[in-house]
Amino acid sequence: MEHMLDTIHHGDVRELFSALPAESIDLIVSSPPYNLGKEYESKRALAVYLDEQAEVLRACTRVLKQTGSLFWQVGAFADNGTLIPLDIRFFSILESCGLVPRNRIIWVRPHGVHARRKFSCRHETILWFTKSDDYVFDLDAIRVPQKYQNKKHWRGDKKGELSGHPDGKNPGDIWMFQNVKHNHEEQTIHPCAFPEDLITRIMLPTTKPGDIVLDPYMGSGTVAVVARDFGRHYLGAETDARYHSVAIRRLSGLPDGNNSFPNLKTLRQYAAKTGEPVGRYRFDVQVAAKPTAVSRIFSEEHHLDEMEERLLFEEAAFAARARCEPIPAHPTLNGKRRAPNDGPSLFDLPGDLPA
Repeated sequence: MEHMLDTIHHGDVRELFSALPAESIDLIVSSPPYNLGKEYESKRALAVYLDEQAEVLRACTRVLKQTGSLFWQVGAFADNGTLIPLDIRFFSILESCGLVPRNRIIWVRPHGVHARRKFSCRHETILWFTKSDDYVFDLDAIRVPQKYQNKKHWRGDKKGELSGHPDGKNPGDIWMFQNVKHNHEEQTIHPCAFPEDLITRIMLPTTKPGDIVLDPYMGSGTVAVVARDFGRHYLGAETDARYHSVAIRRLSGLPDGNNSFPNLKTLRQYAAKTGEPVGRYRFDVQVAAKPTAVSRIFSEEHHLDEMEERLLFEEAAFAARARCEPIPAHPTLNGKRRAPNDGPSLFDLPGDLPA
């Protein structure tokens, strides 16, 4: 099997599975085609799609080690106005494979298409299942800052001691990693790529250096890139020649014959390593005349705080409107902080404004 490590098969994953020995993989993580009829997939009857996925998941179970984990990220199936969360359908399939449910992780997506006859869908789901109860999970590898970092016990035997873990807290099961779209340095020609940090949060606690990570639907290669960067081996398959090429180019880290890179991040890494100016090269989805050396990158904690602030405002605005009370001013206006006396915001209704 060693000759297969750190490769991406260009073809159907079932061809790859047939060559893998049983219980050889430490972690499987993927985002299978959603069957939504998007640019990169064809839409089929839901029952046919789920049967195909069941076959793949049975193969995943066979190659997964007893200590291994499987993370399956899915969205929802929409048809003629109905919406079926796919994680509901996948749950029973995964249990039928003998896998054990550990978490249902919500990946919040604050932006997207606005629905007109139902609530807009603003999240996707990551199902985490393990092969057995003897699974790997290192919480210390993924702790995040405590909300109150210096909070201490105020009475009892632990009075004066920190009440939380000094290295941080469990990140929980609601994640808000930025979607890889326009203005994201990891964006490639693939329309639905994983953020590298999201895969990092999955990979670090469930594997050790030297372990093997499999992505049956490799896409643009994010799982492979993260595995390489953190000393894990990767395996995967991708049927689309364009996306397979993007993954290989990301892993090579070198410009192609047109002095172009698959994304801005790969370009910047190459420039930092070689000392070459960033402006000498291009990347596939470049819009501006020249790429920039730096960009504004916000942490997941920033996005979570921003989302919480926004949701609290929306709830307060709804409650005020329902009671015919003045709608409170939002602290930001078009993304910019407002001074206390800037006057009404665009969120204020005409009937709520002072005469």
